Amino acid sequence: MRRLSVLLSALLIGLAAALARPVPAEAAIPDVVRAVQQQLVKGASIKFTQYGTVTLNGRNRSANNMARVFRFNPVQDGRLQLGRNGVTAVGLTRRVDFDRENLPLAKEHAAEGDLVAKSLVIQTQSHRWVNTGGWFYNTGRLWTAGLPEGKTWARRGKGTPAATAFRDQVINIFEIGTLKALIADADERKFGLPNPAGKTPAMRKTGWYSGSITFGELYDLSPTFREVAGKRPDTSIANRAIGWRIIFDANGLPFQFGSGWSVEDKRKSADGGGATIKVVSWGPATTIARPKPAQVGVVRAPAGGLPAFDNMVEMIKAAL
Repeated sequence: MRRLSVLLSALLIGLAAALARPVPAEAAIPDVVRAVQQQLVKGASIKFTQYGTVTLNGRNRSANNMARVFRFNPVQDGRLQLGRNGVTAVGLTRRVDFDRENLPLAKEHAAEGDLVAKSLVIQTQSHRWVNTGGWFYNTGRLWTAGLPEGKTWARRGKGTPAATAFRDQVINIFEIGTLKALIADADERKFGLPNPAGKTPAMRKTGWYSGSITFGELYDLSPTFREVAGKRPDTSIANRAIGWRIIFDANGLPFQFGSGWSVEDKRKSADGGGATIKVVSWGPATTIARPKPAQVGVVRAPAGGLPAFDNMVEMIKAAL
């Protein structure tokens, strides 16, 4: 699990390391489950950002004895609307970033006919995702290229807003059953860590839970992950571990949470990926509008036979 721990720490942008100081023995850990439940009951909204990273070493190349790594970063920002049963609507903007040294490699693969690389290069342009009323809408060149003139949104089909929101980040902490199970099985729990940079009194004392869960266990536990995955992970995936961490304030309210996975292989360096969500702000209920019907066309898959390649399950399969 050493590789997985390193990956998850990187995804959490170093915050946990910055907070890692001795914990007073008397520090009582706030009730994170209760804090999240209160936000669900209130019908709160969340403004968030998300940063992920994925490495697919099977597409690496070497030049002049230097490795060229196939690595990319799914990036999101947007809003979630919550209700008593979890996420009720989502509106976000998503793109795929490549570092300057990685983008030429992706374009080489795309020019040679690699459909995954073609899909990813197209996704370097921003795409908008909306799910309200249980319909998933997408705008952006990957999904709108085959639409009739005047149609600017693709309706991809029915699905829960949670499954739209948690395609890059596979753990949905707004499922109370999932959150309870993770916390009950946490490997590490800390609280009472001073955070002088906190902008509110609650943010000046923080803590975290962290642990791991296999893909098979997550499939059994989480309705959101079952929907995203589509079917039970096969034996090549089911027993692989996902490391996770939830960071919360003095009231128990999460402000950052992330998960990461890796695929160890003796023949090559480890593939891996994951994502971290940062809550920018909690707020009152908001309206996330669906596209106007006149703008919408029905699309089941991207044009040109390209894969969507826009959820972490697809990325994990590509790494195996």
